[in-house]
Amino acid sequence: MNRLLQLAHFIDLCNRQIGRASIWLILGAVLLSAFTATLRYLFDWGSNAMIEAQWFLFGLVFLLCAPWTLQTQGHVRVDIIYTRLSMQWRAIIDIIGGLFFLLPVCLLISIDAWNYFLLSFQQNESSMNPGGLLWWPMKLAIPIAFILLAIQGIAEIIKAIAILHTHYSPPHSQQGA
Repeated sequence: MNRLLQLAHFIDLCNRQIGRASIWLILGAVLLSAFTATLRYLFDWGSNAMIEAQWFLFGLVFLLCAPWTLQTQGHVRVDIIYTRLSMQWRAIIDIIGGLFFLLPVCLLISIDAWNYFLLSFQQNESSMNPGGLLWWPMKLAIPIAFILLAIQGIAEIIKAIAILHTHYSPPHSQQGA
């Protein structure tokens, strides 16, 4: 169990670092948005590529921060019930939810998104807007993000099993870590 917990903590570390790095994309999107608006209003000049880049940056934030959000218990759940349960019952719910909902959905989306990316890559898909961006790089981020989310789901299942079988107690300082 110790080796599995070490693996879970390594996964936590990786997804936390990816999440922390990804939040900087918000600053990039905000600065790009301000620059785009300034160019449009002061010089009456616009760029479809800059507008699409803003969308892509915000999309990457949501995709790449999802595993970190799962790790810090930030996803929506029915807290009215969940928080009143013992740690063991919460662990059972996390195991069942992870095995029967999170992992299958992540697997299906990853496979489908990979095919979606491959088709886009083969066609060298780009925006229909003049001067727009290539779309396949963003489409590649979708399966990568769901694979990372699935791996984080495995880490959460490992920690939940550890709660049931040992005296493991998850760190409470994970919120906003």
